[in-house]
Amino acid sequence: MLLHRNKNILAPCNQQRFGSRRSPLVAPRRPLIKPVGHLAGRDHNQHYYTNGIIAASRRRNIQNEFEKHESFEDYDNFDEEDEAAFEETDVEQQQQKALTPDDAADFPEAPLDEESMQQRQQLSQEAGPSGTLAFQLGADDDVIDEDEEPPFPEAPERAMYLSDLLGLAAEVEAAKLIEENYEDVFITGISEDCSATLPGDLYCCIERVRAFDITDGHDVEHVQAAIDAGAAAILAQEGNELAVQVPDHIPVIYADDTDELSARLAAVFYDSPGPPMNTVAVAGTSGKTTVSWLVRGVLEQAGQLTGMIGSIEHALAEHLLTPEGDFWKAAEADPAAERECASPFALVPYRGRYLVEETTPYSLQMQKLLASMRDHGATAAVVECTADGIAAGGTRFLQPDIAVFTNLTEHPQEQELLGCREEYVSNTLHLFQNLQDPDKQRAVLNLDDPNYRLVAEACSVVPQLTYAIANTSADVHVDAVEFQLWQTTMIVATPVGRLEIVTDMVGRHNVYNILAAIAVGVLLNIPLADIGAGIESVQIVPGRCEVVNNILNLENATEAEELQNKLPRDYPVVVDAADTPERLATVLESLREAGASRVFTVFGCDGMSTSGEVRARMGEVAHQRSEVVIVTNSSPRLEDPGDIIQDIIAGWPNEIFEPYAAYVYNVFQDQTRAPLWFEPFLHSAQRRWKRHIMEDRFQAIRAAIGTAAPGDVVLLAGRGHLDYIEHWDGEDGVVRGWFDDRVEARNALSKLQYLYALVDLDRSALPWGPPPDDAKSVVLEIE
Repeated sequence: MLLHRNKNILAPCNQQRFGSRRSPLVAPRRPLIKPVGHLAGRDHNQHYYTNGIIAASRRRNIQNEFEKHESFEDYDNFDEEDEAAFEETDVEQQQQKALTPDDAADFPEAPLDEESMQQRQQLSQEAGPSGTLAFQLGADDDVIDEDEEPPFPEAPERAMYLSDLLGLAAEVEAAKLIEENYEDVFITGISEDCSATLPGDLYCCIERVRAFDITDGHDVEHVQAAIDAGAAAILAQEGNELAVQVPDHIPVIYADDTDELSARLAAVFYDSPGPPMNTVAVAGTSGKTTVSWLVRGVLEQAGQLTGMIGSIEHALAEHLLTPEGDFWKAAEADPAAERECASPFALVPYRGRYLVEETTPYSLQMQKLLASMRDHGATAAVVECTADGIAAGGTRFLQPDIAVFTNLTEHPQEQELLGCREEYVSNTLHLFQNLQDPDKQRAVLNLDDPNYRLVAEACSVVPQLTYAIANTSADVHVDAVEFQLWQTTMIVATPVGRLEIVTDMVGRHNVYNILAAIAVGVLLNIPLADIGAGIESVQIVPGRCEVVNNILNLENATEAEELQNKLPRDYPVVVDAADTPERLATVLESLREAGASRVFTVFGCDGMSTSGEVRARMGEVAHQRSEVVIVTNSSPRLEDPGDIIQDIIAGWPNEIFEPYAAYVYNVFQDQTRAPLWFEPFLHSAQRRWKRHIMEDRFQAIRAAIGTAAPGDVVLLAGRGHLDYIEHWDGEDGVVRGWFDDRVEARNALSKLQYLYALVDLDRSALPWGPPPDDAKSVVLEIE
């Protein structure tokens, strides 16, 4: 490889790909939870609410005690002695069963730079010990010690000569030049985030697009911050001269593709973390999140300590991870922690909360996350793979043992991001084309999907296991299924026997997700009993067709009844992330098939990320498949919410609008946008067609829940697990406020008792009360 040297600048002219080796699988760990009855009890999937605030409870033993309390508002009975007893038991079990991490990393025999290592450790200590996810309880509910170290083996310290690192990554000439001129340079980490850079790190200057913002690691402030933090070397894009005076002792390496090279260097530095674990990659248009959570349930039931990389969380068991692979801890207080719900026409500050920005992390972060999981004893990892994440190189060097294909339909946002549908399909197929080891790799494919053959050809080198509902020739298929609004029951045939599943998950689309997870379990030789228990233990997937008023299956019927009284079960309220026409249609059809007599659909479309055409199609789907539609805000961002709503209702048929063509004002808009005297006309029209416009999502949710009746279903679509909403900040940016559909729905349900007490109030239609007087047309007379 040709190089030229200018002071401390190295510029490779071409690259060679580095092939990481595979390592033997680590022995399975114990199950993380004991079965209760016929369930494995993966209760940490369930979200609990204190004062209406969602608390992602991820501590199983303590959580079981929470479930026994009579009120969502009173946890005083669970005292510190109870907590200590549970913690002591859990720690003892972890110590008895914990495995030694697979220390397969082969590092060069080089003396450590003690000063750099000490600085790195000092900064880590100042930042605080690795934290755990704390319960979002009231101020007096001090249940978890946030400073407690997670109960995993300690990750090994790493250090390599920069020349050795480059050499093992096939950058031989660059390695030689570094060895000749920078013989004392040691690398103790790799980072692309200047704020997370520690002494001894190789800082990688990479341009990233996140949440409509472009961050360029070459910017002066980022490079200078990395240097000030103690970066030992810098990797930059060729042709992007750094506008910073870099000290002579810090080498700067210029590469043709910093993203690719950083991933290759990380694969070497962290010793290919994916292959030593049972790694399952899940790809497709929809169902990735649910399949991933179900697979995790199966793996944990089989006794494997499992990591998760996905849209809801990056986590190792119940402990959340940052993109850098560190255990997450809130950096500041959460202003919403004491709140029962959000407020109408107002934003609650969004701070101190866990958030995943990238479902499929960029390549360097992917390697660091997998390394963190492997180093802390994980024996399995589940990775959601989006098409744009694959296109960005996130799955480089992933080398999954099993790749799961869910389906391949339209995804307007990702297709627009990638340029066209062909690119979207091509990038999805890329994951399966990389399955080249028939001895160790497998594919799980949806035989019912129209694109099945396309995917099957892409991974024809490796053995395949198929699943289906309609096609009974599939290896894993449904023999019988019963859909209900509160649960689904099915009999599944597999190559190793039949299996009965009773799950709280609703809808046909979730049956496909369950079949995919069963197929993964079969390929991993997990007993059917454990597969079934693992599936049933995943009672919800946050924001994925989540029935928010479906109480957990508690051992004590009296306790379950008392909890259920807090959340009436007259009709299910479902929260789902459906934000495309195809996904919305799938969920609505599933709810209808499950027995809904009427469907109330509350939804909106995001600003800046959805086109007018997509919005109109969303409106058309909701209109065709719902008895009552309430169009509201999602995250309008820099767009006018009223304009977004008008794009949505453009998908409604003309017959709805024709009777009001001569009106002075548009009847299908939020009432706050029309004069007070026009409100009776607006309400009359919207009541007639049961098509309502309420820009404030807070009120829209409560209107739907307060109007629904037994046998109905209320669907809150588009936001899913997301607990924020974004609006224009009044200048040239957006402001993020706390808002969680699940919290708002549960809060509204808890207030139904007050509405029920108003026996004379007619809530059969919106607006509540007697129908408005027949409104006369208001016509402009034009002579």
